[in-house]
Amino acid sequence: MTLSIHEIPHVVFDEIHKEIGPNTSAKLAKYILKDTVDNTSSINSYVKDILNRILFKDGEDIDLLYIKDIYRRRLQNTKKNWYKQLEEDCHKHIITPIHAERDVLKMAIENKQSDDQIKSLIGDNIEQYVYSRLQDIHDWAHNRKTRLTDYPYLDSKKHHQITKAFENDIVYIICKFLESAPKKWISHRFKDLIDNPIFSDGKKKLEGTIEYDSNQKRDIVYNEYKLSDDRIIRSFISLKEGEQIELDKMFSLDDTDSEIIEHILENRGKRFFTDKVIQFDLRPLLLRVYGHAGKKAYDLATKRLKKIGRFSIEGRTIGLDNKTKTSFLYNLFQEVKVNKDDLTDRVSAEIRLSDSLHEQFITNQTVQIYSHFIHKLENGLSKILIYAFQKERLDAFLEEREMNSHYEYTFFSDRIRFRSKKINTNLKIIESSLQELKTAKIIINHFEKSGNGFEIRLLPLMESEKKDFFNSSTINYMK
Repeated sequence: MTLSIHEIPHVVFDEIHKEIGPNTSAKLAKYILKDTVDNTSSINSYVKDILNRILFKDGEDIDLLYIKDIYRRRLQNTKKNWYKQLEEDCHKHIITPIHAERDVLKMAIENKQSDDQIKSLIGDNIEQYVYSRLQDIHDWAHNRKTRLTDYPYLDSKKHHQITKAFENDIVYIICKFLESAPKKWISHRFKDLIDNPIFSDGKKKLEGTIEYDSNQKRDIVYNEYKLSDDRIIRSFISLKEGEQIELDKMFSLDDTDSEIIEHILENRGKRFFTDKVIQFDLRPLLLRVYGHAGKKAYDLATKRLKKIGRFSIEGRTIGLDNKTKTSFLYNLFQEVKVNKDDLTDRVSAEIRLSDSLHEQFITNQTVQIYSHFIHKLENGLSKILIYAFQKERLDAFLEEREMNSHYEYTFFSDRIRFRSKKINTNLKIIESSLQELKTAKIIINHFEKSGNGFEIRLLPLMESEKKDFFNSSTINYMK
């Protein structure tokens, strides 16, 4: 890992802040930040300092697992040392924070100022309080889930010990967080794949019509889909020389294909910009989509990649005179190669994107969304619709309009090829997807069914989204 601190999206700091949690944040403000007015900003600065000094120093390669293991062991050893020191002091009859705590409680009892809660803490014998508390500290010290700064007598430690304690905790929290973070924090979806019904709500066979294409000089199988605004989208497969048509049906792209395309784009590197090529190890894709990396998963993924590669889209607009006004044609991939290394048995894929999609990316004709939002979803339709509603949010922000709107059924049918022809069936599927987005607190703030559509209130953009998506000075490391 050789990232610069300046290349990390703002949302990462928001997520780390959540991982730190309110209790540790409050202690950090009290002991280290000294109760600053803007704790969020101060904590972000504190985190950036740690990232600079420990994880991203001088552009060096960083072994995240190695650092995490060092700080985990350091954290556990320090907890056990603090416990041993406290135990030894108690056995030597040295006054400890536990004794001071006991005396305060004892005085409260003697002055009849204690309540049931205090009595429950002390028990029947106040003299046993020290040993009871020692057992509590022992349990804390040997519990791998507890933090060093959870030590109840942190006040008794010297300032440099407290400073190191917070550093240990925060570095370990950051390492655990980055370990499970997506490869690219910001996902991009081409607008053409959002505004047109490219994907269906599940695996679907299309009734195909065969015709000879005089331009390509080959047979094609196509299926037409009419949109609500007099547009027609035709999905088709061109047959290569020597190939024969065995079925009059073809598969549309579905939610799994959508997720595969997103995964491919997450793996873009330098060759994407120079050659339009994205190369990646197939195993992580298999684990993400199929949950395992067996031979069957490799075969299924290979078929999927080839299917996406052969999928093409043709569209046209029709005027009032019923004549075609505008026509377009593009495919998603130019080439799909799946290679196996004979020495390592490692299987990799090499995808060359079409000129059209590549140009859309280079010219920022994409919708951006945080990748971890998508990774939280389970509903296949949600993983498609999330891009459409993110586009709605971004447009509303740029146009300075309200996030409330009515979305008629045609809004969804213009973007999704529903398998069912029954509107009520599809509305139930849409409602389930909207509910998942609302429950996960992603994109959707509130919705309710209204006629053949939904009244939907979208969540306003977070400050991190405004900075990451619209601030030209921000350099996202996914680019």
